[in-house]
Amino acid sequence: MKNKSDKQLEELKAGWQRTQADFENFKKRTEQEKLRWQEDAKINVFSRLLPLLDNISLAAKHTPKSIENDPWVQGITHISRQIDQELSELSVVKVSVKPGDQFNHNFHEAIETRSDKSYDNDQIIEVRSDGYMIGEKLIRPARVVVCKND
Repeated sequence: MKNKSDKQLEELKAGWQRTQADFENFKKRTEQEKLRWQEDAKINVFSRLLPLLDNISLAAKHTPKSIENDPWVQGITHISRQIDQELSELSVVKVSVKPGDQFNHNFHEAIETRSDKSYDNDQIIEVRSDGYMIGEKLIRPARVVVCKND
């Protein structure tokens, strides 16, 4: 038979164990929240830089043949590659898409449809701007032109 002090001791011990478990859960939630805030901040900053990345990519992609060996153009191309490398180190990756790929609404945004007998319906004809992901989260879908042969 337990006396009053043994019961109080058990109650205190059970309360202490609950408090310890609550504290461990609090620490886990706080750490998860901290990671989510960091990812949200990264996404916010990256989203603001997207127009700049698009413009550098367009400049590198549309270099006239007559000046493609110019040191200034080579410098712009090098900067574009450096940006891609830095993004990769920050776990930011481009959504892989090319003409002929099947349109996927989870990763692509159809900004235009066009009839083209070289492609099947719902195949991508052209990539207008790259899409980006951070981890498993889509930041921006790739903007594409999709084939619709009526």
